[in-house]
Amino acid sequence: MKFLKKRIAISILLFFIIISATNKSASATDDKLLHFGFSSVFGAAGESYLHYKTNLKTPGRLIWGTTLGTIPGLAKEIIDSTKRDNRFSGGDMAANIAGAFVGALVANIFNNAIQVKIEKKEEEKMIVFSLSYRF
Repeated sequence: MKFLKKRIAISILLFFIIISATNKSASATDDKLLHFGFSSVFGAAGESYLHYKTNLKTPGRLIWGTTLGTIPGLAKEIIDSTKRDNRFSGGDMAANIAGAFVGALVANIFNNAIQVKIEKKEEEKMIVFSLSYRF
């Protein structure tokens, strides 16, 4: 039950991060939340891909998922730094790295609990979802 409560809390946190990312007025704090929110999505996607397509263990998937999740933010900062009156922001990169790590961590928790299998039965394709929980 404690594990389920943590999952729900993390899901709610991610929901609010994504909702805040849709806010069009960007102050300095909002800008960091945007970097955090978008990088968390990329970090989760990176970990999920690695979870199902590689044989990496959890620490490796978290490291590489975080790295993959940080790349879009790094590219944006490099592009922004080439524009006039703009520079590379270490604070934005810190938000990118933190967001990518949180996204990879949350995805890892869910990917360890939810197994997705694609089974073929006769000529029909069906997707089977199974939820497992360790006691």
